[in-house]
Amino acid sequence: MADKKSRSIGEMVSALERHVRLLRDYSVRAFDEGNVDFGGEIAGKLRLLVTKFGSNRPLLLDLMAATGIEPLITLGGPPVQRPPGEPSAGDKISLARYLQLPAVGIRVSPDKFVTLSKVQFIRAWAEQTGSSHEDWSLDPALAAVLGAGIYIGGLPAAFAELRVTTDTVIHVAERFLAEHYSKAEGRDI
Repeated sequence: MADKKSRSIGEMVSALERHVRLLRDYSVRAFDEGNVDFGGEIAGKLRLLVTKFGSNRPLLLDLMAATGIEPLITLGGPPVQRPPGEPSAGDKISLARYLQLPAVGIRVSPDKFVTLSKVQFIRAWAEQTGSSHEDWSLDPALAAVLGAGIYIGGLPAAFAELRVTTDTVIHVAERFLAEHYSKAEGRDI
């Protein structure tokens, strides 16, 4: 397989379409059908699309940077008072900024609580679960998050967070693809 640096935009767009199609399928299996084994597969696809770690170059973020097409995300949710400088409900932010927002908190000891960003959460889940197709044991902190007895919208809390992030990435990818093809055809969307 050719290095991503040497692939054309067209080849990268085709790869993005394939990964998004699989991500949608995995999402249905995990969130709609309740097959939690697909959580690792989802995290693995998200890792390929939106995290930069080691030799991984995030396909969707690289395409957005290369083409200048960067659909913004409008944050939702209740109007919670955020610390100064943090985005809140109704703000429009980039996908890269969205991925830096807090995802989950993990109690690592009785007196220490660590908050992971969405990208850290994706990377940890992808590297420690079925997406690697290994039977590695989970880090105790991630195991605690995945096994927590807290439910949001009928899903375990970690899955609820993964679903929101997955839906957001799929939405941005689809908007990116629509704008990319619209520009290629020389029309505005």
